[in-house]
Amino acid sequence: MQDSESGHVKDPAAYPVLIVPGYGAPGFQTELVGRKLREAGMDTVAIQLPWLAMGDMVRAADVLAEQVRRVREYRGFEKVNLMGFSIGGLIARYYLQEMEGHPHLSRGAFVSSPNYGTYFGYLGFFSPAGRQVRPGSPFIEALNSSPLYESISRRCLSIFVRWDGVILPCFSSYMPHGYNLMLPRPISHWRAVMSDETIGRASEFLGGSMPEGALPGRELGLMEEGGMVAVTFAPPPRRRYWSPVSGPFRSLFRRIKALLR
Repeated sequence: MQDSESGHVKDPAAYPVLIVPGYGAPGFQTELVGRKLREAGMDTVAIQLPWLAMGDMVRAADVLAEQVRRVREYRGFEKVNLMGFSIGGLIARYYLQEMEGHPHLSRGAFVSSPNYGTYFGYLGFFSPAGRQVRPGSPFIEALNSSPLYESISRRCLSIFVRWDGVILPCFSSYMPHGYNLMLPRPISHWRAVMSDETIGRASEFLGGSMPEGALPGRELGLMEEGGMVAVTFAPPPRRRYWSPVSGPFRSLFRRIKALLR
């Protein structure tokens, strides 16, 4: 479905969804996400990233920018929707914030994306993306200090699960200026990015609706049986926030470096 003669489509569901894969995501995972979105009535375009998205995320954002350009030019769309899972959400954000992609965004849905980084990035020390996703890295700092972050986030939903296991703590997925939805299930990062529940909520948002339990800004709730449970969130000082989690990973990283000398 193309844009109308006026060049504007009011219904977000009319725009195609570009799927941005996560770190090391195999092709079948991206295809599974796309199939579930298509079952919800979405027109999808799967993005293939170099190095299975383990390479430089700036370079990956270049690839995304080119795909957006092609979709807009050859299919006649004014805007696109973006669906990023895991670090695919960070790549999408970099394109929107740092590469002037924000005018082309209808809506963005990010599932289990470590917006404030994850110390699991230390286990990916051998890859550019692994180093970039560490908390406090220049890449993460640039994303979260961008003057465009607040305005772009208003068109974005971050969906994450309570027990992710890779994004620790799970609040690293939180977007203070966007919409947030924290779910109690599924358990594990791998299951979260392929879950019918998370993808279904994402498709609702991309289609123009607001999923039940999604809250704006600093309001944050947790969907439980019987309704919403309030969860207090206030970003503490960065080092104390991460120190209980970071210690084991820093120790492991030092040992690995010592072995490689």
